[in-house]
Amino acid sequence: MIKEKEKTVDVKVNKNGKEEIVKIVVKKPNNMLVSKSTMLGAKVWSECLRDEIMTKEELKNFMKEHNIWNKDKEEQQKKITEEINALERELYIGSKKKISKSEGKRIAIQMRIKRAELRDLIGERMSLEQNTAEAICDNAKFDFLVANSTYYENGQKVYKDLEDYSDNSDSEIAFAAATALAQLMYSIDKDFEARLPENKFLKMFNFVNDDLSLVNADGETVDTQGRRIDSNGYYLDNTGNRVDKDGNKLDDNGNYIMSVEYVDDEEPEASEAPKKTKRKATDS
Repeated sequence: MIKEKEKTVDVKVNKNGKEEIVKIVVKKPNNMLVSKSTMLGAKVWSECLRDEIMTKEELKNFMKEHNIWNKDKEEQQKKITEEINALERELYIGSKKKISKSEGKRIAIQMRIKRAELRDLIGERMSLEQNTAEAICDNAKFDFLVANSTYYENGQKVYKDLEDYSDNSDSEIAFAAATALAQLMYSIDKDFEARLPENKFLKMFNFVNDDLSLVNADGETVDTQGRRIDSNGYYLDNTGNRVDKDGNKLDDNGNYIMSVEYVDDEEPEASEAPKKTKRKATDS
């Protein structure tokens, strides 16, 4: 397989209220550029140590000492991983020669749920690791490479320098450039999710669409319980109107639509009116 040396990406950007397509070319860094990024990384590493920013090993000890990531969570991670593997064996090998498609769908969905649990669990640790010296160093090196490897189709560099990229790192172009460079350098498979065993099964039997969202027999997006939802995950009734999970109608903002008729409070009947008592005159 021939490794790519560059990627051309069409990026949708909004300019003055109008959507435009900007074509960028991201080139795989040469050895000289990689060496410069390594030098920058060494500098950032020294600054991190000087500022007493924790390394991953120090963070690991810190998390154990403060019960942030302990042995119980390590065991939980191991248990969920084993459950995913067991479900995969059941889905593809099974204990019987024939299994209904609906049963296979149930197993695949359970795999999805377990994988989400695993990601959430690991995410707790990874969110803290992003602030370690190693992570800061790696981010600085990668940002430098993106800033110096991104071009317009006419050959002009998109960013003047690292500072220019940092100032615009939240833009559509910066995000697309970073994604493309990561794919070039680290062989990141953009179709990774589609290649997961549970999603391959669901796709094989048309239980999901091209975006890997669950669908019913009519191709309408549904949740794990088969209830119809829109692209934002909001519940819909059979006519496409927004409802809650119990089928009660909602407006576009998610507020309940009034379905109760309120009437004025009834006036008390004459017979129920309080009686006036006459006071007898007394001798003074």
